[in-house]
Amino acid sequence: MDYRFFTGAACALLLLAAARIAIGHRHRVGSHWLLILMLGAFLYLLRPLLNDHNGLTDLLIDLPTLLIPGAFWVFTHQLCNDKESFPRWGWVLIGTEIAIDLASQLHLHAFFYLLAQPCKLGLIGAGLATLLQQLQSDLVNERRQLRIGLLIAIGSYMVIVVCAEFVFSYFPIPSGVATLHAIMASALAFAACLWLLALSPRALEESLPSIADEPEPTTQRHTAPAASPAQPEPLDANQHVLLTKLQQHMQAGGYRHTGLTIRELADQLATREHALRALINQHLGFRNFNEYLNQFRIDEASRRLCDPNEAHLPVLSIALDIGYRSLSPFNAAFKRRHNQTPTEFRRAHLPE
Repeated sequence: MDYRFFTGAACALLLLAAARIAIGHRHRVGSHWLLILMLGAFLYLLRPLLNDHNGLTDLLIDLPTLLIPGAFWVFTHQLCNDKESFPRWGWVLIGTEIAIDLASQLHLHAFFYLLAQPCKLGLIGAGLATLLQQLQSDLVNERRQLRIGLLIAIGSYMVIVVCAEFVFSYFPIPSGVATLHAIMASALAFAACLWLLALSPRALEESLPSIADEPEPTTQRHTAPAASPAQPEPLDANQHVLLTKLQQHMQAGGYRHTGLTIRELADQLATREHALRALINQHLGFRNFNEYLNQFRIDEASRRLCDPNEAHLPVLSIALDIGYRSLSPFNAAFKRRHNQTPTEFRRAHLPE
């Protein structure tokens, strides 16, 4: 039993997982990038078993594998950011990495190969950093589990593979490494199928927003906060008590605490963190704790920016008063709500 068996098993499991995603989650934001990632992994594993040495055919087979680092970054961004589109400078970096990797595949110069590996690691690292960003603030339990799984398993595996490719391009490959690689790939593919098909079949559905919920163009954004779920489950007695405590705490200005985390808020309310997460997510309709806080903070900021008695206060002072550490995150949150910067909003609502 050699690496061909495990490679075939990994490829079959990847096809099974891809079929599940394509059929069940085709209307979810980011699902197509996950499919591109899986296609690249499928061809990457299958490539050593193909004996075709035609240059053009080889290049066509290898092309999807060039997309793996970039697809991983875009997918993690769309998984973790409900309200922000992928940055334009990110597309530039991905395009540059693909061009360098393609030049390396065409053997244009040895320099391109040396440059391609750090570029791959850079995009994978950006994806891992995205998974870590605001992980504690994520209120969707299934998505937090998916982020941790991607971070530990898939991200680490990709980093190991890229580093191993670079090392073994200069040193002989020890016997058994190919089989070990195939075993690792089949184990990861099996774990993914087990999770998606049996343990948590609604994981991606809960994690990825619907295409209908994508951020609207700048000119069409509404000023209202995110809507709550249409038909949340009824609150039980304990949840009613917790909701009342939460509302009273926020009305008293609990959101003004700088750097407030959901763990700290749970301690302040003398409740369990997971119960508070479920309440804010499932019954108030927020997928991220910071967005929940921003609802109160931007409401207060909007009132104060329209108040002639506070016209002398700098915008930074108001931002610090309501819980922001600096002006940049306040400006970003305010502009998402009003499609204006705080300064523009104040100028529009206060008489000259």
